[in-house]
Amino acid sequence: MRRAIAGRAGAAALTAALVGTAIAGCSSPSDPTIPVDFAELADDADSGIATENDIAYREVDGDRLQMNACLPAPSERAAPAVLLLHGGGFTQGARTDESVAGLCVWLAENGYAAFSASYRLAPEHIFPAQVDDVAAAIAFLRDPETAERFAIDPTAIGVLGSSAGAILALETATAGEGALDAGSRVRAAVALSGVADMRPQAASLGEPTEQSAQIILDYLGCTELAACDGEAASAIASVDASDPAVFLAGSTREIVPVEQSQAMADALTAADVPNELHVAPGEAHGAALMDGDMRTSVLSFLRSFLGEPTTPSPTSSSSPE
Repeated sequence: MRRAIAGRAGAAALTAALVGTAIAGCSSPSDPTIPVDFAELADDADSGIATENDIAYREVDGDRLQMNACLPAPSERAAPAVLLLHGGGFTQGARTDESVAGLCVWLAENGYAAFSASYRLAPEHIFPAQVDDVAAAIAFLRDPETAERFAIDPTAIGVLGSSAGAILALETATAGEGALDAGSRVRAAVALSGVADMRPQAASLGEPTEQSAQIILDYLGCTELAACDGEAASAIASVDASDPAVFLAGSTREIVPVEQSQAMADALTAADVPNELHVAPGEAHGAALMDGDMRTSVLSFLRSFLGEPTTPSPTSSSSPE
């Protein structure tokens, strides 16, 4: 029986992977390490897709959590859905970040219903609040009323996260067990620069900086790194054979050591869980990895494990109602 993700926990090892606000900066197209023009990706003038913003999916602790939707052109069948999770070191970032908005439109243009969700931020809210929010967002999408409203297939839901969002994607993929088409389970997960192992023995992460250490102390509710135990927050510790397929991506010289993704891929393979590991040269981190080649690989992965995307209905109008 696998252990559910719960409780207050910490990690000494994760900290070097999330250094300050550099992660949040990776969503800016002015960053020279980013090979993607997200503003161009989000230009949907002639795409036939529809967008809808500020969709409430959960109210908790006085917070009204929302998501934005990018919906493909009308089709004769329901669309697979992908939940997008932004980065920002758990203390910042938003569903409206340019990188997330661009990927949302890009997925819709390729026949997937995409939903970019907000989640509670640290240090006010600590782990597992963010994981719980993602689970609630998936359950919301799977609800029959929501599925009908957005013409999505509730049995074909995936998650794609960047940086901090990639950590949440991995935690979501390895939480729970059993059927992948019910509750808050997903059929596929894409993690762009995700840390899988927060336990102190994950020594490959090296020594944390003071700033990055504080991010993780805030996120996991610890007071000092030496007293933290990252077991509960480490996706690698919760892998089992019922988990969904996982797409792992990173770069050779980025802030998250590629050993993290390799270790996760090894754990998934050992459990007979389908997985792909893509390592790009250079320093690109998170959404910055989504150049043309990586986007092609992600679409191929989603097609394999979420099913075929939709195609516009020949009788539909150019833009959905």
